[in-house]
Amino acid sequence: MKIVNVNFKYLWVFLVFISCTLFSQEQKYIPFRKGNLWGLCDANKFIAVQPQYYSISWYDESVRGFHAEQNGKFGIIDSNATIIMPFISDKPITINGENYLVFDGFDYYNYSIKTKMRLDKYIEPERYPIRDRGWGTGITTNIGEPKEIKLTWDDLDDEDLEMIKPYEDENAYQINFKANFLEIVSKDSHIGIYIPKTKRMHKSTSEIAYVGWQFYNGKPYILTTNSSNLFGLADENSNQVYPIKYASIGLIDGSGLVVLSEPDQNNPNNLIYQTIFPNNKILEGQFFPEGNVWRNGHTFRLYYKMVNGLRNYAGEDGTPYFEG
Repeated sequence: MKIVNVNFKYLWVFLVFISCTLFSQEQKYIPFRKGNLWGLCDANKFIAVQPQYYSISWYDESVRGFHAEQNGKFGIIDSNATIIMPFISDKPITINGENYLVFDGFDYYNYSIKTKMRLDKYIEPERYPIRDRGWGTGITTNIGEPKEIKLTWDDLDDEDLEMIKPYEDENAYQINFKANFLEIVSKDSHIGIYIPKTKRMHKSTSEIAYVGWQFYNGKPYILTTNSSNLFGLADENSNQVYPIKYASIGLIDGSGLVVLSEPDQNNPNNLIYQTIFPNNKILEGQFFPEGNVWRNGHTFRLYYKMVNGLRNYAGEDGTPYFEG
């Protein structure tokens, strides 16, 4: 069986995720959910604030605390799990210079960070139209969509050119330049991909097409597919790592996560996600890198998934900081 007209519309799901995690040495607590209520715990799941709030945010460095919500009002809990701003704002509290900025449902007011006392009403600075200040040019531009970055012939060295030389016959083959590999196809089949970075050609077979690749933990992995339009994964020697049964495979390099999704057999419009953690523990859902906290004197990585619009957290060892 030849692999003809492979559908690549899901190829974008094979992504390189870049984790840029900011770390505060004051950060030791994690928002913890029990049922529908939220509190705070440390990385060992010691409860510092009992679950009692509608929501608690990730630690906000700007206010030196966590935004918590109770009965429709927002307050701030500091890094020692102490309430430092009562629940009086209709929106999350922000910083205005040396004051807190609180919204009472009608207007914003300044509150003293030191005394927590209400000060004056906040007056938004007047904003001048750009052209009235002499900065406008009267010229408008339409930048449009950013162009996809692709390899070119100039990016190839002599060894690369020698490897793809057999496929330069335009009557028999077509060479498509991608971001980090060359795709080679013929009129009726998918020939394979060539990766200049590794100097390797991965030739498709009658059953499997190689359609993308990525470094993960310092090793190259090749994305595979077939006429099912599902995906699998192979190592650089074409040994199967994951079978071809996934709608998406996300390798989050630098954070140790692998995110897999499979079609829901009961609902063709739905995907079922699983995340494999650095220690190979598997949790249901699609997790992403968040940041770090202290655990036993060392930094400890955290990840999150979205549940009902709120972030639910898990540790690098797969420990979930949510129940129910």
